Amino acid sequence: MEQRTGIDAACWGGNLSLGAKLREVAGVIVDGPARDVDEAREYDFPVFARHATSRTARGRIVEAGTNVPITVGEVTVTPGDFVVADGSAVVFIREAEIERVLEAAEAIAARERAMVAALREGTPISEVMGRNYETMLKKP
Repeated sequence: MEQRTGIDAACWGGNLSLGAKLREVAGVIVDGPARDVDEAREYDFPVFARHATSRTARGRIVEAGTNVPITVGEVTVTPGDFVVADGSAVVFIREAEIERVLEAAEAIAARERAMVAALREGTPISEVMGRNYETMLKKP
């Protein structure tokens, strides 16, 4: 969802969260304010928003399009793009790039697992980080 009107009114709220959850939507990204975040948590429905508000959109904003390209931050997101979100970040991946990105992410995750194993085996963090960290994004 993109809501850049400058009006502090949510384009997403509790009823939409429940409706989306019932239709097996995995979560929502809101570039703007969202309402009823506690309700969404009760539904176990992830909502990632710029901020929360109590103001409804009714009478303040209107929907301009559905299933159309939007801008989130400085990124254009198009229907079919992939989204990965957690408490640290929201990342958008173009459909055409998904295989390459997954391959790179799996390689990085494997290297990080090896770093964790080394730490658990007693290798000092200065060695683990110094040995791998700065080069971990480079292909082996």
